[in-house]
Amino acid sequence: MGQTVTGLVMMVFGLLAMLGAALNWRIVSRSGKFLNMMLGDTFARVIYFLVGVLIFVLGLEQFLGANWF
Repeated sequence: MGQTVTGLVMMVFGLLAMLGAALNWRIVSRSGKFLNMMLGDTFARVIYFLVGVLIFVLGLEQFLGANWF
């Protein structure tokens, strides 16, 4: 049960990060954030999206019980 809940929570966080980066939500990609100032808004959004994909995949892995990492 614990792995299932953890996996679901991680999947939701990953999905929110991906949606926030793709739809340019202000809470995810503000211009004043450090990563945005250093790399630019577009490249920072790509990084946020990729991190969201990673979190989603790790949550899916946790949810299915396939702990490879």
